[in-house]
Amino acid sequence: MKKEINYKSLIEQAVIARNNAKAKFSNFKVGCALLTDDNKIILGCNIESAAYPSTLCAERIAIYSALSKGYNNFKAIAVVSDCAAKPCGPCRQIIYEYLGDIPIFLSNPKIDKIDKITIDELLPYPFG
Repeated sequence: MKKEINYKSLIEQAVIARNNAKAKFSNFKVGCALLTDDNKIILGCNIESAAYPSTLCAERIAIYSALSKGYNNFKAIAVVSDCAAKPCGPCRQIIYEYLGDIPIFLSNPKIDKIDKITIDELLPYPFG
């Protein structure tokens, strides 16, 4: 029997990650928490650069960090921003390629607005 994911705890970790965001140009801070199959939580936050194409989103930082540490199987991902924004297009593609069909929780920092979505809802026509 599968154990239920403590999504509120995962979102709380994404709120903590958001505090480390470097968003001096957009002032749009995002935090992410990625839950591995063995219950490790890998955090990420968006980091902006004056050379804007070098900017990375919180989701990709968390995913790339997890992959670089040898994690390949995941249970859930939580993304926190002021407006509970959905991931951008490149993040959607990376979620599709590396995370598969796991719950995606979107929230604001107060955790009073939570959406649960799937990658199929976000990216109906993925590459691959």
